[in-house]
Amino acid sequence: MWKIALAIALLDGAEKQPVTTTDILKIRKVTEVKVSPDGAFAVYAVQSIHSEKENHTYRTHLWFIDLNSRDAKPRQLTFGERSDSGIALSPDGKMLAFVRAGEKRTAQVWVMPASASGEARPVTSLEHGAANPVWHPSRRRLLVSSRTPLSKLDAAPGFDSERPRRQWLDADPKAAGNPDGDRKAIRDWLEKNSAAGDPLTIHRLAYQGEMGIENEMRIAHLYTVDLDGEQKTTQLTKASTGLERCRYSPTGESLVCTGNPAGTQHPDRERRTAIWMLNADGSNLRPVLDDAEESYSDASFYPDGKHLLVTAQRQDEPMFRQSRLGRYDLAAKKMEWIGAEWKSNTEDALIASDGAVLFTSPWHGGSPLLRSKGAKLERIVDGPVGVGVFDESAGRTVYSLISVPNPNELYLRDKNGATRQLTELNSTWLAGRILSIPREKWITRPDGVKVQTWVMDPVRAQNGKKYPWVLDIHGGPTAMWGPGELSMWHEFQLLCSWGYGVVYSNPRGSGGYGYEHQKGNYRDWGHGPAGDVLAALDDAAAANPLLDKDRLFITGGSYAGYLTAWIIAHDHRFKAAAAQRGVYDLTTFYGEGNAFRLVKNAFGGRPYQPEVRRILDAQSPFTHVANIRTPFLILHGSQDLRTGVSQSEMMYRALKDLGREVEYVRYPGVGHELTRSGAPRQRMDHMLRIIEFFERYAANDAPAPVSQ
Repeated sequence: MWKIALAIALLDGAEKQPVTTTDILKIRKVTEVKVSPDGAFAVYAVQSIHSEKENHTYRTHLWFIDLNSRDAKPRQLTFGERSDSGIALSPDGKMLAFVRAGEKRTAQVWVMPASASGEARPVTSLEHGAANPVWHPSRRRLLVSSRTPLSKLDAAPGFDSERPRRQWLDADPKAAGNPDGDRKAIRDWLEKNSAAGDPLTIHRLAYQGEMGIENEMRIAHLYTVDLDGEQKTTQLTKASTGLERCRYSPTGESLVCTGNPAGTQHPDRERRTAIWMLNADGSNLRPVLDDAEESYSDASFYPDGKHLLVTAQRQDEPMFRQSRLGRYDLAAKKMEWIGAEWKSNTEDALIASDGAVLFTSPWHGGSPLLRSKGAKLERIVDGPVGVGVFDESAGRTVYSLISVPNPNELYLRDKNGATRQLTELNSTWLAGRILSIPREKWITRPDGVKVQTWVMDPVRAQNGKKYPWVLDIHGGPTAMWGPGELSMWHEFQLLCSWGYGVVYSNPRGSGGYGYEHQKGNYRDWGHGPAGDVLAALDDAAAANPLLDKDRLFITGGSYAGYLTAWIIAHDHRFKAAAAQRGVYDLTTFYGEGNAFRLVKNAFGGRPYQPEVRRILDAQSPFTHVANIRTPFLILHGSQDLRTGVSQSEMMYRALKDLGREVEYVRYPGVGHELTRSGAPRQRMDHMLRIIEFFERYAANDAPAPVSQ
């Protein structure tokens, strides 16, 4: 493309440079895409970072690209200090609905012309915001959802309150109450205080959000907005069955949605979802797929209106079972499984214009785009890459692609299979950068487990010299890393630009390799996965003359913070270690982390069960803290309720009390997503803290770790 050619021409004769810290501010990524019904154009959302002096903010704007012209250039549709998402194109392709957040107001749904010039206008003004716009087939109406707090419901929810000896609506927060009154007056007075948030009254199981207490649930209710005339808004649902991801039937007479299962059990107790249908006017709400053995989600109608495409996952082992796709016959009440031979999770499935089903899936370090039709299952985009968002219409598929040479660009695949790049989001600035390209290898462990691993050399590495190396570990533990993974693209390249090599792998417990591999760490978060990642490092050391065995470092976040601490308590080869937002004491994690269900799913029970408690104690890095002698950097967000904060404090205090080399970094106002969607300045600081800490020990003459 012309911009790439220009960039290369300007750089001709100039030496390319390694990736820098502030290059993270240049990375742009596609977060959504929709193709027009006739396949003539696409509208997509691009997230970018805008910088003014040292103030860096995220923005997401909408763009338009003509797919009929090979020379067409993207055109920006929305602007300003805000973020636009939730793209929905009208059935005739003329209008665009989306959700706008920012400007210090609740998110609302806006509408504008899809391809011609024209101003966007808001079409909702709901008290609790609006999201998820869906066009009615007539094009004259929009369906939207709004998440309503329980205290704002018109009637008592249909599920148990789980508040001891109390019932829904047995106190009135609007009443004045009286602290010296009778029981009713006292209840009203106390309820008024709780409604004001002083104090927070908690009586639900899952009361922790990502960054704060969520003592009150919200229920997603549906509304329609008539776009003719006065834009009348009508509430369709008022029940306590929250409905999400709704789609109209081809005739527009009914809706299919994902929601909580039927019954009176509190939603916090449910880990599965069911498929519901209702008439387009909100009447006749009924479950159509509600099975205790399966969780069903993301239903959509086939063009015949008689079948549904659904995603399902067995619930006997929800942490390990792979999701799969089904075609459900509404009349016969029978399910036909699609692409049943595929062994990994199915994600973001849609029905293509020719009746095939398209979906992505984590697989061996990438995320291929697959196509299933009849008995044929094929990977139409494959390789050491990852397909992010995608959409298809009229035989044209538009998708974002993640790769090592370029972290994000948009591509078009025509019905004949020909592909071409549509955007240059990152191509221009990358033309002046030197990148380290990972080399893939598989190793087999003594127990037969096969582990996929990658090695990245330092930038500008010279033969005959040796370089420090970082063992970088992924979290989850069911996550997966590889060349098709976006989140680590910049961090890996930055380490290599600083002269470090990187080795990473997908140990037992990782996703992307099927049920058996994902269950390989059951009741074994430490020994087995640690052996896998260390074996990957050993293999790299044996095969790569650049790797300096005397200058090894280790880091990882979340579960990988756990595994980092576990490893350095059992292996003393590393010059220094950095654990990010980790879990260090599994019993404490059960109490303070909103991901507490991992304890039951991964270890078969809860801490108050003696047998399970013994396993949790033995598997907790904090139990072995006295064995840690490696210089240790601990990093955590102060509002991280995914893993909880106190465990990092426990780990730091114990090591400090033991007189070990340890440093503790806390980031204010940020949760668990610090390194992925946190404030850009904090993300840069986080990366450089780790590098600076490693640099203290990376010199050839750096002192050895304390060995007492």
